[in-house]
Amino acid sequence: MSDRPHKWRDVAWKEVLCDGAQSAIEYLMPDLAADIDPGREMAGIPGMELFADRADTDKDMRELDVFFNVPTRDGMDGNVAFFAEQQHDPNESLAEKVFETYLRLRDRWRMRTTCIVIYTGNSQNVNTYAESCYGFDVSVKFRTYCLPDKSVDELRADRHPFALVMLAGRLSQNAGDNPEQREKYAAEILETTNERGYDKEKKLFILDFSRRIFRLKDPEMSEKLKEAYEMQTIPLREYSQQVKLGIAREEGREEGREEGREKKAFEVACTMLAEGLSTELVIKCTGLDEKKILALRAN
Repeated sequence: MSDRPHKWRDVAWKEVLCDGAQSAIEYLMPDLAADIDPGREMAGIPGMELFADRADTDKDMRELDVFFNVPTRDGMDGNVAFFAEQQHDPNESLAEKVFETYLRLRDRWRMRTTCIVIYTGNSQNVNTYAESCYGFDVSVKFRTYCLPDKSVDELRADRHPFALVMLAGRLSQNAGDNPEQREKYAAEILETTNERGYDKEKKLFILDFSRRIFRLKDPEMSEKLKEAYEMQTIPLREYSQQVKLGIAREEGREEGREEGREKKAFEVACTMLAEGLSTELVIKCTGLDEKKILALRAN
């Protein structure tokens, strides 16, 4: 597989870091996550706005991937900048680019700022920038998550939602341009996501990232990922109404046949449980009693 950066990969990583920022911080920066004020929400800041009021902005200055204001428990809020970097240009220093961006952020916002890079390439020592000029020495080290350093088995065993994002990214790299492998790995991510009891928000960013990063050619597999993603985007109230409507239609076709109605209710219950919905919601939507739902969940 070529190391040449692909725009669609960049978009996939940007989107998942934006939509799953809280989960990313919990996974990549557990110390920062512990300091976040749960009573206030993080606020995303568009990258191109950071230096809009600077007359000397470099014309080749790139937009930040993801930049958030993070409320902390001590009241001294800070910023976190995410960079998602593929195999970068060997003539360009990734560490220098992050350092220069940090200086601009610090100058612009005057707040505590930390940077983290998710790096998917194979270069070494990309997390430290050093400069020396006649006794004036600068050395900066920032957090870098090098995707190739984590084994696939290690990521598979990690039940954190963002570990599944990392697994999808790693498997996408392993699959390269092989469509059969991409389909196989996409199916694995879909199945694992459905098996685990993640909430709706976490399922959303995992499935959306999978749709983008695997770029499937198999229409059936693409449709499965699309359907799974879209099912999560349906508001629960609307989903509940759709489920009830489906049961009602089935009852109309098989009026008087209790066995048929219950069979359909069981099918719907199995689907809802597979999507990680709560026992209470499944009971409400299907009409089955709690004992039957718990029995299905146990199986």
